[in-house]
Amino acid sequence: MPPGKTLEMATIDAARALSLEKDLGSLETGKKADIVLVDARKAHMYPPGMPVTRLAHFANAADVDTVIVNGKVLMRGRQIPHLDIAEILDSAALEQKRAFERVGMTQLWAEPASYWRTSRRIVDTH
Repeated sequence: MPPGKTLEMATIDAARALSLEKDLGSLETGKKADIVLVDARKAHMYPPGMPVTRLAHFANAADVDTVIVNGKVLMRGRQIPHLDIAEILDSAALEQKRAFERVGMTQLWAEPASYWRTSRRIVDTH
């Protein structure tokens, strides 16, 4: 798929699918300004050039540096000051533990001994 179309699908086409293209999906006067700034100075985003291709095909969530939603900066320099990340991660771990306990699947947390120091034996049949 052409990289420009990939970005259109994630922006204006998505807004159109939700019947919200009058309010969002592109940077225009009168629309909500939701902007994501990507740090493209990383090895997997190099060499520079062809920025649309690099963004569409190589960028991932870890490359997001700054997020602005409706004019309000929510993340800058990968820092999110209004969230307690440690608390969120602890809560997620607790909920995972509870969910596994509820369904009686806590044994899935343990990695089997067969993960280490074992391999398939190749048998020569010639």
